[in-house]
Amino acid sequence: MKSACVVLLFFQVITYIPNEAAEYVGGTVTTIPQEAAGELITADENILSFTWQKGGQSGGGEWRIPYNRVTYLGYGQHAGRRVGTATALAPASAILAPVFVPVMWSKKRRHYITLAFKDDQGKAQTAIFLLGKKAIRTLPKILEVRTGVKLQYEDEDARKVGNK
Repeated sequence: MKSACVVLLFFQVITYIPNEAAEYVGGTVTTIPQEAAGELITADENILSFTWQKGGQSGGGEWRIPYNRVTYLGYGQHAGRRVGTATALAPASAILAPVFVPVMWSKKRRHYITLAFKDDQGKAQTAIFLLGKKAIRTLPKILEVRTGVKLQYEDEDARKVGNK
C-alpha cells in the first residue's frame, strides 16, 4: 500500500512541473491556427514572436508583432478542480484516501494573457494565449516593460498570482 501511495503522490507532483509553453486560444489573428502550441519569445527588444509546430509534423510558423503596436495587456486565470485525476483514483479511494482527498480538492489554474494591438493597416486586433506555469512568472512583466503598457488584471486572484 505504501508503494501505491508513493506512486500516486509522485504522479500528482509530476502534473505540477512548470513549463514555458504557450497556446493560441483565440483572437482575430488568422495566421495562427486555433490551439497552436508553441512559445512566446521575448528575446528581441523590439518584437514579440510566437512560434509553433504543426501537430507533431515538420513545419509550423511564426507570428511577430512589434511591441510599440501593443495597446492593451490583460492577465486572467481560470481555476478548476482536478476532477479527471480524482475520477481515475476513485476505485482506489477507499484504500488511498490520504492521496485521493488532496487530489480531489487541489485546483488546476490556467493562466491567460490577452494582447490588443494595431496591425499593419492600423486595424485593432487581439490575441489570447494560454501560458504555462513557468512563463506566467516572467512574461507579463517583460511585456509591460517592453510595450510600455500597464498590465490589466481580470480579478484580485489574478493580481495576486501576477505579482509573485
